[in-house]
Amino acid sequence: MDRFNLETQGQISGYLIEGLTHRQRVFRPGDWAERLKGVITLFVGERRPGLHIVSTRLAMPIVSAGHKCLFVSDELRLICPNAFEFVMNFAADNELPVSAQTAPLLAALPTTAPSPRWR
Repeated sequence: MDRFNLETQGQISGYLIEGLTHRQRVFRPGDWAERLKGVITLFVGERRPGLHIVSTRLAMPIVSAGHKCLFVSDELRLICPNAFEFVMNFAADNELPVSAQTAPLLAALPTTAPSPRWR
């Protein structure tokens, strides 16, 4: 199995969509951030070296102040404006606060050679 070493490399601009509505209610279902990331992945799915699933670096579910949130990279606006618009409309329709944020840019660096593929 590959081991990854996470290193901080600068900052990334984006938007934090909070899982606590403007009325201070926890947004449900509990896996909303993962589901929304899945929708974004359908728009801009990426295959990363060493991973056998399709994912995207443009959206990351996180926990902030004890609540589920979704950090969406500003880069999504340039790469796929339709996906960015969908996410922002989702937040507005569900009364989820959105704030401009910066976050550490984390790069996954393999620390060992990839495992050989069995045939």
